[in-house]
Amino acid sequence: MTTESKARLGGAGWIAGVLLGAGLTLFVGGAAAQTARTLQVTTVFPETDFSSEVIKRWAGLVTERAGGKLTFRYHWAGSLVGNKTLDALRDGAVDVALQFTPYVSGDIVDLAAFDIPFSFPLDAKDLASFHQEVKAPVQAIYARFGSQVVAAAPIILPDPVTCRDRFLSGPNAWRGVIVRTAGRWQAETIKNWGGSPVVIPPGELYSALERGTANCTLMVYNGLESLKLFQVAPRVTRVDHSIAFGTINVASQTWAKLSDAEKKAMNDAGDEIVAWASQETNNRLDDVIKRLATAGVQFCTPSDREFARLVAGADKVLDSVRGSVTPDGAKILAIVDRYRPNVKAKPAIGPIAACPG
Repeated sequence: MTTESKARLGGAGWIAGVLLGAGLTLFVGGAAAQTARTLQVTTVFPETDFSSEVIKRWAGLVTERAGGKLTFRYHWAGSLVGNKTLDALRDGAVDVALQFTPYVSGDIVDLAAFDIPFSFPLDAKDLASFHQEVKAPVQAIYARFGSQVVAAAPIILPDPVTCRDRFLSGPNAWRGVIVRTAGRWQAETIKNWGGSPVVIPPGELYSALERGTANCTLMVYNGLESLKLFQVAPRVTRVDHSIAFGTINVASQTWAKLSDAEKKAMNDAGDEIVAWASQETNNRLDDVIKRLATAGVQFCTPSDREFARLVAGADKVLDSVRGSVTPDGAKILAIVDRYRPNVKAKPAIGPIAACPG
């Protein structure tokens, strides 16, 4: 290119000419060159949590399959929008969120079944198939509230009951105990078990237990470790039930701006991590319990009679929502009912000594 032609094209035109000559694409005066777009991601858990590993694994696969055009910036431990993730997705305040059902199932009754103990399996094989089966109705439900579910993968370990200074070994031990829950249906279950529920966000739970605002908490094993709750609540009653359902959601506003290839990359990555996450929840449970025990945590398991009482209390809550769901919620309940007989089992991994008293 001559000096005269460079001058005639001008700075931007000359650069475009060079790039075109090299076989590259540049949109002059319109969209920028094909550079990476960074999506904002939020979750209520810290980066060290297992659920955070799952979303990072998913994001890594998406970035790879989208040719580096999508990258992600993380906001851990509720630092951006707290637990108001669904509102933030609907309003476009975030692009991607780890969405947990306890924070929305009080209003979205179709999701209630996930937050009632003993609702879904914990073994790797059935856990994977359960998540695959419920993805479609869960997608349909969240779509009505401004977000697209791209992954319905296991992201939490089982849920015991963890206390500051006691084990909850029977009805008398439960009476009057203030137990932190994450939402309406967990709270209803705690009432049936004999406790007094209080809803506290994860980020405030450590100080609540330390001060005695709550005596105990429903919190999954990975949360006990990543939030350091074992330091202020070292007594674990091993109910070890399934509770809460996590998904990776993309804001509908963001979804509309993605190419078909980018959408496919997100969905494919979401489906791919299900098997890995299902196996990892089982592989990690024993290790987490061992680390907690080394840190001074004490464990006990309720008697068969007490365990049956807890299951019956949860069953009553599940039955109470059946008449309030839409067809999508009914689909979820049908899947839950099919798996539920196989998940009402006492823990088998780690210390299983009987609770005292």
